[in-house]
Amino acid sequence: MLTSYEQAVGLLDEAGFARPDVMPVLTALENLVLGSALDLAAPETMWEVGDESATPRLAAALAASPAPRADAAFEFALAGFVEHCRRLLGG
Repeated sequence: MLTSYEQAVGLLDEAGFARPDVMPVLTALENLVLGSALDLAAPETMWEVGDESATPRLAAALAASPAPRADAAFEFALAGFVEHCRRLLGG
């Protein structure tokens, strides 16, 4: 396991990340992947709104959510992560 992390740190170093940013980038990517894996195991319907009048905004947001929800959420988070990494690299 440590060898894998050593390789990942090497890749981030080679990409030009500042040393203080290497572990936060690596940990954030790991959190994104692990959280997404847990989300894939969750039910597609996160909440069932019985009485839409009690939570109309939640009901509307759930109805408007793209399917599959977990994939859409992963793509959203990954895009933000990549954009932030680009900014860290000055791009």
